[in-house]
Amino acid sequence: MRKKAFHSEISLSRRILFQRLLGMGGMIATGTFLEACSNNSPTYYTLSPMPGKILSGGPAIIEVRTPSIASSLDRDRIVSETGSYQLGLTSGAAWSEALNSMIGRITALNLSQRLPNSRIFAQNQATFTQSDAYVELDISRFNKDSKGNAVVTASIAVHKANANVALVGHNQLLNLENAPKGSSTSDLVETLSALLGRIADITAQYLIALPRRS
Repeated sequence: MRKKAFHSEISLSRRILFQRLLGMGGMIATGTFLEACSNNSPTYYTLSPMPGKILSGGPAIIEVRTPSIASSLDRDRIVSETGSYQLGLTSGAAWSEALNSMIGRITALNLSQRLPNSRIFAQNQATFTQSDAYVELDISRFNKDSKGNAVVTASIAVHKANANVALVGHNQLLNLENAPKGSSTSDLVETLSALLGRIADITAQYLIALPRRS
């Protein structure tokens, strides 16, 4: 009986040890999986406002409507051209928010710096019921091309929004590009931010050229 009890105790100890080893293995596997997932997480990037020449005049209240962007750009990952007729996604790099909302927000900030006498806000951030003018952007390129340049192609529309005056405005298609100072994604995002600053320079000029409210 003692032998049988002794062997039972050994068997029980072995089962407990085996179960513990399995538990440790599961913990190790889970930790490895989580670490792998963490290592695969992208680095998030955001555009930044760029200063420009301060101008006087312009409508009192300006709304920057959420830009429309090409479907090929409407994704989390940063787009780059890899060759003729080919687009790719920058490895391990993603935008920190929806690209169209971010471009609209940065454009509003850029214009606010250039037109300090105007109250400027992005669509869906409105605290005013009536705007004097609208800024609309249509973005068809906002990426790195196959040569490594940052490129932005944008159609700008600026027009009055007062019921007492006819819609008067300006429209222009811009094709801008510039070489980043380096090959990193941060350099690309910095250059794209600078190109948005140039668009804001032109847009601000259009806004001060709009006829005043009658």
